[in-house]
Amino acid sequence: MKNILLLICITFTLQIYAQKGQREKVKAFKVAYITEQLDLSSKEAQQFWPIYNEHQETVENLKKEERKLIRSLKDANNGPDGLSDKQAGDFLDNYLDAEDKKAQSRKKLIIDLQKVLSNKKILKLIKAETDFNKRLMQQLRERRMRKY
Repeated sequence: MKNILLLICITFTLQIYAQKGQREKVKAFKVAYITEQLDLSSKEAQQFWPIYNEHQETVENLKKEERKLIRSLKDANNGPDGLSDKQAGDFLDNYLDAEDKKAQSRKKLIIDLQKVLSNKKILKLIKAETDFNKRLMQQLRERRMRKY
């Protein structure tokens, strides 16, 4: 039954992904998938989702910053070749800072979740996120292949 629900969720996710508002709908399917995989009690869910959603928002903002940083490199004259060594060093410092912020956010998530979930459920969350992203990417690749 879980596999059927998962297959339906992923199938709809792909169809929805191509439409407007795709991110919100993918997020909704991700929530459903994580909920199913973690088998959260109502009490756990009430404590889990605010922590997880806050983390997701933080990560989304950090990714926006990182994309802006990468875009600035692309906009530089000739990309990396158009930068002085000092500018390249500054760029790398900013890039590493962004990576550190993401790692710190992930660490904070795990520490915060340990207050409300068992370690085993936290590992299930990590696996569920990884599996969801892999399946989503696989289906997107397959969809692109069918177009060509």
